[in-house]
Parts: sequence; structure tokens; C-alpha cells
Amino acid sequence: MKQNIFSARVTACAAVALLAALSGAGAQQGVQSERRITAISDDATRSVVIEQLSLAKESGLPAGAMEPLMAKAMEGVAKKASSKSIRSAMDALQKRLRKANDLLAPSPTAEELSAGADALYVGVPEKTLKQMRQAAPRRSIAVELGVLTELVARSVPAAKASKMVLDLMAHGATGAQLTAMNTAVQSDVAAGLTPEAALDRHGRGIMSLLPPPPAVTGANHR
Repeated sequence: MKQNIFSARVTACAAVALLAALSGAGAQQGVQSERRITAISDDATRSVVIEQLSLAKESGLPAGAMEPLMAKAMEGVAKKASSKSIRSAMDALQKRLRKANDLLAPSPTAEELSAGADALYVGVPEKTLKQMRQAAPRRSIAVELGVLTELVARSVPAAKASKMVLDLMAHGATGAQLTAMNTAVQSDVAAGLTPEAALDRHGRGIMSLLPPPPAVTGANHR
């Protein structure tokens, strides 16, 4: 019994050291991480979590990707999932995070990585993430990614939702406007309108309030 407790503490400390190295965690965050690791009573599951975090580090994922992976692990623990299922879920998420990191380069935030992975999960095309990054290369697009993800998750075809969000971004729509559009679309769908019709209605409504995108003149290419 004492040996089991000692083993759990050693693996918990190893995990905390790993998380701190990956995220630059301070003392308070380190304590929180230790509590979450220690809360995993099953040795096999605890080992899987540490293994997956280590693999994420070795694959070159940035520090911001570690918290979504940890959250996925704790979700599995809360649902009493097997260590095999938790490994599978963390591995799948890690692959989406790596892809999102590539598509949203050069320096996506933690929020963008998580939102990008969610977008890929619901079926948003990879090229859309790249186009969204190109449309806003110097600011976070986590809100835009979140809106797009929810639209697709609520049965708006991915191609149509992607085009609308990209068009609105090109015209300078703000995150608040996109969030309001999404809320209005969900309300109309609940009232009986099809998701596509609701998106057309509210997307075009916002578009009518926005200026056209800046024109590209020949002088820019001299």
C-alpha cells in the first residue's frame, strides 16, 4: 500500500515537472496540475496521460497545446473511461492540434490551437483554417474559429459556413458581429428555419453593414 502511494506521488511529480517545463507554469499552476494528476487513481491511466504529454512535447507542439490535452484526459477520467480509450482520445486530439498548429502558423495562441482542433473535428476543411490565418495574420482568430465550428456542428454545410465566415472576415467583420450572427442563426433554426437559410439571412445582413474589402491596385505589384 505504501509502495503504491509512493509510486503515485513519483509519477505525479514527474507529470508536474513535465507540465511546468512545457507551459512555464508558476507555483500555483504547478499545484493545480499536481492535484489533477494525483486525482487519477488508476496507475495505467496516469501513465497514459504522462506518456501522451511527453509525446506531444517530442512532436514539437507548443506549450499552449498541453492544457487541451490535459483537459481531454480529465474528461475521460470523469467519465470513468478506460486507459485505452483515454489514450485514443488524447492521441486523436494531439493529431488535430499538430495539424492546427501547422495550418495556423507561425505562432498560434493556445486558444487558436484548441479552436482549430475543434474545427477540424467537426469537419471544417483544412484549407479554411489556412485561409482564415491569411485573412488575419496578426491577431487571434479563436472567436472566428469557434463561430465556424458551431455553425458546422449545427448542420450548416462546412463549405457554405467556411465561405460565409471568410467573406465576412474579408469585409472586416468583428468577432462580436460573428458571434451575434451565430446566435441569431441558432435562434432561427430553433424556430424552424433551415441552417443554410438562417446563415444566408443573417450573414448577408451583416455583410450589408460592412465596407467592401480594400481593392488591390496594379501599383501594389510594381
